[in-house]
Amino acid sequence: RARKRSRLHPPDEDERSPCRQGAIVSPREQYTTMMASDRKRIARTFKSRGLTIQSTALDALLNVLSRETHDETLFAIIDEIKDRLITGGGPGGNVVTTSLLEEVVAELSRDAKDVTDEAVQLLDAFQTPRLEFDATRKQFSLLDNASEKRSLYGKATDKVDMFAQRYALIQQRILRQDIFQPKLVQGMNSEGAHHTLTPVESLLGRSGRRFLLGMIVQVEERKYYLEDHTGQIPLNFSESSLLTDGFVTENSIVLIEGEAIDGVLYVH
Repeated sequence: RARKRSRLHPPDEDERSPCRQGAIVSPREQYTTMMASDRKRIARTFKSRGLTIQSTALDALLNVLSRETHDETLFAIIDEIKDRLITGGGPGGNVVTTSLLEEVVAELSRDAKDVTDEAVQLLDAFQTPRLEFDATRKQFSLLDNASEKRSLYGKATDKVDMFAQRYALIQQRILRQDIFQPKLVQGMNSEGAHHTLTPVESLLGRSGRRFLLGMIVQVEERKYYLEDHTGQIPLNFSESSLLTDGFVTENSIVLIEGEAIDGVLYVH
């Protein structure tokens, strides 16, 4: 009878309360209570900073904080979120979404290895962006990959374009040097301080030393010429001196100071 009565009649309130009976709370219940407390505290922290965090984002944040130093990581994430919202002005206003939280956590979790891995990229040779220098407008332009058909075997004009681009790049850098910049006001002692680049075709009928920029080519065996986009002229190196360290090889683009005599450029 006692057994049947205990089954038919539920226990009193005092008997049901585990605290009053001195019962031990299970670890699952302790974890649930702690998580609920953390959710309220984190939500209040975001609210005190003028932010509102979504429920799904809060669950993800709790998962992150369970593996990190709690307060330090939390404040670092909040500061980064505020900076992004201020600079970017996201569509959600001050609402912290799961996607925004994922971006912030990924950014704060980057280390030196991640930076190194991102710095090294493998690009397909047929898809690599290519820049072209426009000598007329004096600026670079990005060529559209779809507009040009690339191949492993170039055409004859590709070699010409390569050297022309190389010459244009070096020329525009040389012309930005101070000695090749024209002076707006010619002073008393400014004579001889300014130089100009002379094209090969302009050497005809001119005397005196000139500065030329061109590529060294071997038109005939053991006979070198200086070539630019206007023409070519034979070179004489009997009185030349190299002002920089290293070697000057065939197809090198050089800046030469010399004098044209009888159709030959004597390099000084």
